[in-house]
Amino acid sequence: MAKTLEIIRDHRGIVTIPEMLARSARDFGPRRALSVFRDGAYQHITFEELWNRAVLLAKALKALGVGRGDRCAILGPNSPEWAQAFLGVATAGATCVPIDSLLKPYEFRHILEEAKVKVIFVAKRFLDTILEIDEDYHFKKIILLEDLKVEGLSENVAPFYSFLAEGKRVKDVPSPPGLDDIASLIYTSGTTGKAKGVMLTHRNIISDVAVIYQSVDFGLQDRVLLVLPMHHTFACTASFLLPLYAGAQVTFARSLKSRDIIADLKASRTTVMLGVPLLFQKIYEGIMRAVNKAPLSQRTLLKGFFKMVEMASRAGKEEELAKVLFAKLREKAGFGHLRFFVSGGAPLPPLLSQNFRKIGIKIIQGYGLTEASPVLTLNPPEAPRDGSIGLPLPGVEVKIVDPNREGVGDLCFRGPMIMKGYFENPTATSKIIDEEGFLHTGDLGYQDENGYLYICGRAKNLIVTPAGKNVYPEEVEFAINRSPFVLESMVYGIPTQRGGEEVAAVIVPDYEAIDRHFGKHLSEEDVREIIAKELRKSMKKVADYKRVKRFVIWDEELPKTSTRKIKRHLVLPTLLGL
Repeated sequence: MAKTLEIIRDHRGIVTIPEMLARSARDFGPRRALSVFRDGAYQHITFEELWNRAVLLAKALKALGVGRGDRCAILGPNSPEWAQAFLGVATAGATCVPIDSLLKPYEFRHILEEAKVKVIFVAKRFLDTILEIDEDYHFKKIILLEDLKVEGLSENVAPFYSFLAEGKRVKDVPSPPGLDDIASLIYTSGTTGKAKGVMLTHRNIISDVAVIYQSVDFGLQDRVLLVLPMHHTFACTASFLLPLYAGAQVTFARSLKSRDIIADLKASRTTVMLGVPLLFQKIYEGIMRAVNKAPLSQRTLLKGFFKMVEMASRAGKEEELAKVLFAKLREKAGFGHLRFFVSGGAPLPPLLSQNFRKIGIKIIQGYGLTEASPVLTLNPPEAPRDGSIGLPLPGVEVKIVDPNREGVGDLCFRGPMIMKGYFENPTATSKIIDEEGFLHTGDLGYQDENGYLYICGRAKNLIVTPAGKNVYPEEVEFAINRSPFVLESMVYGIPTQRGGEEVAAVIVPDYEAIDRHFGKHLSEEDVREIIAKELRKSMKKVADYKRVKRFVIWDEELPKTSTRKIKRHLVLPTLLGL
């Protein structure tokens, strides 16, 4: 059997989400479960309090006639109320429909109507939009995630804690969900067009939580800073439900501003933080800016430390030495208690993990899809490999379909965390899950002799040259994005008259970096010349057939999903003149 992550301990059971929370309340009762900075101080909710509130919310929902099989939506930013709403819906036996707050109002309406949502928990900033939808839709209840009383609203709108208190009047306990009931209906972000509803059961989600717990040393000693949006499965499963399962503490980041993140990291003594590569890139750049602004004596000392670490890397002692030499730097940046970062949602550039390692910070990459609850693979913290998405989790089977001569093929996975299917869309389900139960990811990759998996790119993004050579855009983008004058890029294929495609790129310049470097604001022609020079330089590092033949300048950030993946389907029609 192919190698998977080593099992280091037994899991705490495959149970429903409310059963998991009830057990954690018994085992970890007075310990802090959730923390948030509000009104100038940190506020905390214990495991016992969290379970009691989930039960009250479930009872209040039951009083509205919400029960097993019904759907309740959540629309708003991360907060303890978002978390309580999710757990309350699960405890009521209903299905939670988390909604991406970056979507447009018409997309909100599509999801709410297709899912037949009965109750919605909503942040105040989206209330007007939901009230407009409610004129035609008629929710059973609209619950504000903030505890606000807004004048002039109908009785159909309730502040969060007022609604929670309604549960005290209800004696009957809701019927508990079963393991194979749908816990969460998550609409994909639509990188390929119209979003589809992913049905994840309690068994799917907690199976994923359990095998991560089995194979990673994570538990009572840990404190997680939650920065990714909770409507995304990666954050909900790994930054929220896993800590609840393991008895760890979750602190909600007050914002994504670097000064706020550093303050939260220090105050919460964060040991583990999950993020996407772009977030970690910004963190590293912030650290390096601080280093470059330090007094000359400190900069000289730090440069000496970097040289010593580079020398130690040849003997395999890099990590140990970096931890000692850069201890003060990490402490100042808020990473004094950090054990490791976990990256997901998009490919992690190997250079980024190498740079963090040089200052004594470990960053490990995992991989998954919403359709898999979502985690399928993870680098073992004790033996991560740069560029790899790691080893399959225990119980996860891997199949590589139609591999080429290099062993690269369509990555497919099977395991208990694979979704039940797409909501009311059996045709789409059968296209992604085969008769053997393997989920076809659409990602091209291979597995090395030690079981580590590597992603080459998306099958639908693959460029085939007139000579029949395969070009993975993500690989070329990585080479381009290493330029200090490039903010981001997207590589794509242009059909040629002789068949196949020509490699092209759209490039977003980093105008601030360019102006800072050259000491003045440059013309469009000057910027294009600089980018052309940088492109020629970066293309020397890739094979001839992979080199960009033409490029266009894009003056604003490329459209992205909430997990920072470029929405290629929105950009390509403009580039190709469609």
